[in-house]
Amino acid sequence: MSITVQKLPHHCGSRQGLQVFADEETGKVNGFCFSCKTFVANPYGKEVSINDIELPESKSEKELQEELAEIPGLTTVDTPTRKLRASDLEEYNVKTALSEEDGKTPTHMYFPITKEGKTSGYYVKTLSSPSHQWSIGDVKSGDLFGWDKARSSGAYKLIITEGLEDAIALNKIYHRYGKEEYQPAIVSLPNGVMSVRKSLTKHSEYIRNTFKEVVFCFDDDEAGHKAVEEGMLILPQAKSVTLPFKDANECVIKGAMNQAYKAVSYNAVKPKNTRLIFGQDLHEAAREPTPYGELTWPYSKLNKLLRGIRYGETIYIGAGVKQGKSELVNDIGAHFIREHGVPVFMAKPEEENKKTYRLVCGKLVGRVFHDPDVEFDYEAYDKAGEMIKDKLMMINLYQHMGWSSLKDDIVAAAHHGAKAVFIDPITNLTSGMNPSDANTKLQEIARDLSTIAKDLSIVIFIFCHLKAPEGNISKDVRLKKYRDKQYVGLGNCPHEKGGDVLSNQFSGSRAMMQSCNLMLGLEGNRDEELPEEIRNTRWLRILEDREFGNSDSTRLYWNKNTTQFKEI
Repeated sequence: MSITVQKLPHHCGSRQGLQVFADEETGKVNGFCFSCKTFVANPYGKEVSINDIELPESKSEKELQEELAEIPGLTTVDTPTRKLRASDLEEYNVKTALSEEDGKTPTHMYFPITKEGKTSGYYVKTLSSPSHQWSIGDVKSGDLFGWDKARSSGAYKLIITEGLEDAIALNKIYHRYGKEEYQPAIVSLPNGVMSVRKSLTKHSEYIRNTFKEVVFCFDDDEAGHKAVEEGMLILPQAKSVTLPFKDANECVIKGAMNQAYKAVSYNAVKPKNTRLIFGQDLHEAAREPTPYGELTWPYSKLNKLLRGIRYGETIYIGAGVKQGKSELVNDIGAHFIREHGVPVFMAKPEEENKKTYRLVCGKLVGRVFHDPDVEFDYEAYDKAGEMIKDKLMMINLYQHMGWSSLKDDIVAAAHHGAKAVFIDPITNLTSGMNPSDANTKLQEIARDLSTIAKDLSIVIFIFCHLKAPEGNISKDVRLKKYRDKQYVGLGNCPHEKGGDVLSNQFSGSRAMMQSCNLMLGLEGNRDEELPEEIRNTRWLRILEDREFGNSDSTRLYWNKNTTQFKEI
């Protein structure tokens, strides 16, 4: 088992990107820079073992909770080494710990990290060694540091710094030289440049809709310049600024506050357009044959038609009532786990998590685990569990899901390695809204999902309930079609009686068709006049294919004994 020892600066320019790991079994100490994605064999500049370094103190959950509860009660004092006054720190709710020897000298700083407006954890920095940083509580996928302060500011401008102290330092600078009515909102990336894409993606919609001007104030080094490029992909309206020294806190320490204020206020410029690419720059890369998608469908005909599944895609699948939509969700998710070893995240508010887990297990090994009349195969169940382990993530909610919180959950799941996201059904996000408001909200969600899929390089499956067709056909007409072996595509009649699945039956269909890469319809016919074989058959039909323009279908049979869809 590896232990994270501490975070260090790296020669790429990252101040805390180099994480040091100690292997308890081998005793070896290595590092990895998450900023430049580089393995570092000797992070301390020489070969050391686990016995040569001070390991972080291991604490129980109870001890951690007690420590978290104590932090808000700590004082806040001036930190001379950073030249930040207590009043500067208090604006960001930063706490300080004092020396046990003299009770006066500040030794540590506690920076609060929030989620949904509530403090979930803290980053802790040792003042005698600023590169020595660790965390307490839950800091993964947290808000931008100072985000609540920014949201309540009413400011015209948002400035985003790289380091935690830099946000505080720049806020101090603006209080000194700026006019109160022009005070900007100032935040920081919660975990340096390593978190730029996920942190900005999480808040991108709010930032775009609220702030008229956005400025990146990152470190003037290779890592900072790269972070600006990544940030521009998410917030293309942003400007960037170069300070007289490496960062805002250094400007305060070295007495360059006025120069820093002028630079940020008047010299912020639009970086080189990273979204504009010329054909000549792509010629050699485009010469390579286009590969299939990173993932495959469980069904060979779809793979042939659609050339697999590509990260960055959003795929909408609609089905009528009781047509096997949830079975299809589990089928595809299990396929990704079994065939690709890819972690998946399922947000299924209409299904209990324990049931979802059992169903996915069943898909993996072709067994029924959710039916009390079927003998429980413990050996097969444990085999499925070994295949899943941490590759299946679910949302800890039942019968309720909001878009704002789900968006954060998707980012968090991606942080934990999820490459495929399933939302079933999306209409649960608009429950209780009138049709007009629901449609507007679904349009917003569809646009957001398309952006998130690209920014996080994941594929998102969105499953939809459909608007019921208003028409019907007589029993005599249906029976005649059945004799001609036509069971679906029967036109404007109920979906469960073989009615067509059409793109415009999706709630929010216009926005979905504009933003999706692929739209599929699951058709079937559960008419009691038909034999069981036909009632358990489904047609997965391509409705919209923006990549290749296909309009075909594949036929699937649901085997109730194995709980699996098999292609016919």
